[in-house]
Amino acid sequence: MNSLWDEKEAGRCASELELRAWTSRLLGSEKALVMYGGGNTSVKLREDGEDILYIKGSGSDLARVTKENFAPLRLEAVKSLIGLDALDNAQMAAEFRAALKNPDSPRPSIEAILHAILPFKWVEHTHADAVLAVADTRHGEQHLKAAYGDSVLIVPYRHSGFELAKACHDIFTHAATPSTIGMVLMHHGVFAFGGTARESYGRMIALVSRAEDYLKSRHAWDIPLRFPAAQPLPPERGMGLEAIAALRRDISLAAGFPVVTTVSSDLLSLAFSRRPDLASLSRRGPATPQHAVFTKRLPMLGCDVAGFVKGYREYLAENAPADATRLPDPAPRIVLDPEWGLIAAGVNAFYADAAAEIYRHSMKIQARAEALEQYVSLPPSEVLAAEIEYGGFERAVRSKDTLAGQVVLVGSALANRGKVQALLDQGAAVAGLDAGPAVASLHLRPGYLGLVCDTSDHEQIKAALDRAVRRFGGIDLLISASATLSAACRPLLELSPAIMLVKGKRP
Repeated sequence: MNSLWDEKEAGRCASELELRAWTSRLLGSEKALVMYGGGNTSVKLREDGEDILYIKGSGSDLARVTKENFAPLRLEAVKSLIGLDALDNAQMAAEFRAALKNPDSPRPSIEAILHAILPFKWVEHTHADAVLAVADTRHGEQHLKAAYGDSVLIVPYRHSGFELAKACHDIFTHAATPSTIGMVLMHHGVFAFGGTARESYGRMIALVSRAEDYLKSRHAWDIPLRFPAAQPLPPERGMGLEAIAALRRDISLAAGFPVVTTVSSDLLSLAFSRRPDLASLSRRGPATPQHAVFTKRLPMLGCDVAGFVKGYREYLAENAPADATRLPDPAPRIVLDPEWGLIAAGVNAFYADAAAEIYRHSMKIQARAEALEQYVSLPPSEVLAAEIEYGGFERAVRSKDTLAGQVVLVGSALANRGKVQALLDQGAAVAGLDAGPAVASLHLRPGYLGLVCDTSDHEQIKAALDRAVRRFGGIDLLISASATLSAACRPLLELSPAIMLVKGKRP
């Protein structure tokens, strides 16, 4: 892991809070450290005669964070909470609101108490892939001690928030030494801290680098990318666009709402999907419960959606708390297939991409942990607790975006740019076709795919549909005056889950 510290850039920061934002962006720019709102950072500053903890706001992207994304909390008020015997998330949120120096600030990270009780000015927290690969093994603590010696404290898994802060406080209070520069939270991530911005950031990079070096020294870093070719598919399934659209339809019907799916046939995804031990390795659970919020606990192997739904409902029945009021839907979010590679599903294109990227990191973690010793995950009940606690974002997206999960194909997209904009604003994924090359850059959003295509040319239409279906999974609505394009799209439109759900069809 290379350090991105630049003394000149650091010197351009006009305040320590700006410096905090800049070093946070350094961490966020490396996806092997943090992804999609994950990770958090803080700095303790003296203002107006009191100590203020500036901590990254909940859900802010560490790669793009600015000083405005940090929540200022009165440090002593937050630190005092560690003395309580119990504190649920709702109570903790109320205490954080009361401790805010500015009530209009972002909502503080759930890890604010943990940041507050650490006796360091600067604190970093990431979910580094390399650290998880060392920790997520049968003898993970032994491997961590071999990699780090006494430079880190090891904290058993606890749920994020008060429970985790309490465990870290107890261990830090009793076991920290002058050599302690960080903490590894089992099945979660790693903390680093220091007296200066450069020291704290540098310690995080050093800890991740030591995990990488440990994996390399045990011949567990290089990931196998060559496995036997997949067996030929049965004739009834095939590899055409309609098969992808049918899979999206089945996943959507199981979820109860339309989803976008995206196909990743990169070398890593294909190789992982063809591992001889895939059935065992992929079904042990996620590298960290935070991944399951986007990917579900397990991937679906192959295309048996009904079988996956049955198994997921059993998982819910066996592990859901009796007082749970809202449970996740039973549809898969990750599909591993030896011919296609990785197929990810999401409530929109952004979250389909998020699930795909997170699972690609999970592939690396699982493969390296298995090569080091034996990959292990948490019990299913612990994973489901995270799915329930943090899984409400899909409902929020669907309540805001009326066309979330739907895919629209728009011909003459440049002439129909207003329609394209309106569809995107309502949450639809849009494939825009036009003979003009400007269509490719009409929008720079995950939900837009611009394709140069003469909609009177059969071959160009075929190529455009191939890209559109691999990107978004199918078509729910066609906006075009081209009879040729309409005829080509008809089989895909017949597989539209949006139309079926409107008609009340359920699996």
